[in-house]
Amino acid sequence: MYYLDMPKLAQDNFYEHYRALPTWYWTAKTQMSCMKDAIGQTLRYGYAHHIQRLMVTGNFALLAEILPSAVCDWYLAIYVDAIEWVELPNTAGMALFANGGRFTSKPYIASGAYIKRMSNYCESCKYKPDIRFGEMACPVTTLYWNFLIKHRTQFESNPRTRLMTANLKRIRDDDQTSIVAHAEYVLNHLNDL
Repeated sequence: MYYLDMPKLAQDNFYEHYRALPTWYWTAKTQMSCMKDAIGQTLRYGYAHHIQRLMVTGNFALLAEILPSAVCDWYLAIYVDAIEWVELPNTAGMALFANGGRFTSKPYIASGAYIKRMSNYCESCKYKPDIRFGEMACPVTTLYWNFLIKHRTQFESNPRTRLMTANLKRIRDDDQTSIVAHAEYVLNHLNDL
């Protein structure tokens, strides 16, 4: 895919995300346990498991509307096993869906509930993965539901993501409004998480 799609792949930005990479991607100084642990491990060893890359750091970057090229540059700079022809398709294409699904069938996104089920990160976190908005809400959860609300039409048209929007239909309209409002606050204060 790298050789077929370069140099376009390095600049693809399907969702038109332009937010800056939070500074704590370089320091691990965040209150989100999942990000603190995954990034902290990466800073110590130059390595993280594929799932930590895809479903923790990559998932957050997509949900937080980070500029894909900034995320790809971070992956390339931070991981000792990152070689551009492998890293760029995985990051831009798989983790960030920056190429709009050229070789993947759906964006790989998940809420804090998924991270809780798949790890022990949430046990020591100040944020709660089952809360969708408000001061105690997990930023991953808030941004996940916000992303689904924002891209509802796209997700409903894809059989692999339709179930996610079916779950969205179970959330009251006023709660969806609160999710969007809280997500806007989170997106404008990424460095403070």
